[in-house]
Amino acid sequence: MRDTRGFLIIELLIVFSLLAFMVFGSLDLYLVQVKHLRAEQLLNYYLDRMRLEGYLTTADEAAMVNAFKGVGLTVTSIQGPRESMGDARVLRNNLDPSASEITLQVTASFDQKPFIMGLLINGSPPLGVQVKVGGKTYSERVNP
Repeated sequence: MRDTRGFLIIELLIVFSLLAFMVFGSLDLYLVQVKHLRAEQLLNYYLDRMRLEGYLTTADEAAMVNAFKGVGLTVTSIQGPRESMGDARVLRNNLDPSASEITLQVTASFDQKPFIMGLLINGSPPLGVQVKVGGKTYSERVNP
């Protein structure tokens, strides 16, 4: 009869490392998804404010950038009518609803690199991972 205690420890180490990789890998993915959902919530909040103002005001733009920063995302670009860029307000037009449409799109990069678990299998985390969220609404602003 052979002593199999050494094999049991090796098997446990292999199983534990695979289990840890799967748990922490899925946790990493979950954190990325949470940041994306929070970015969508923030975008929808400021899109609602744009509906009332006709564009993204300078104060709202600064608050939105700070809110994204609080989530762990750095805003790299904002597309849509903005006061800071000198854009005119989008006014409600009952005759042509498409002229009243406001679009906002925000692109942000992660403050901390996501998907770090790939380093354990001798991979490299993807470079330039960004969150891109956007939406459309109709302006309710009647007068400038």
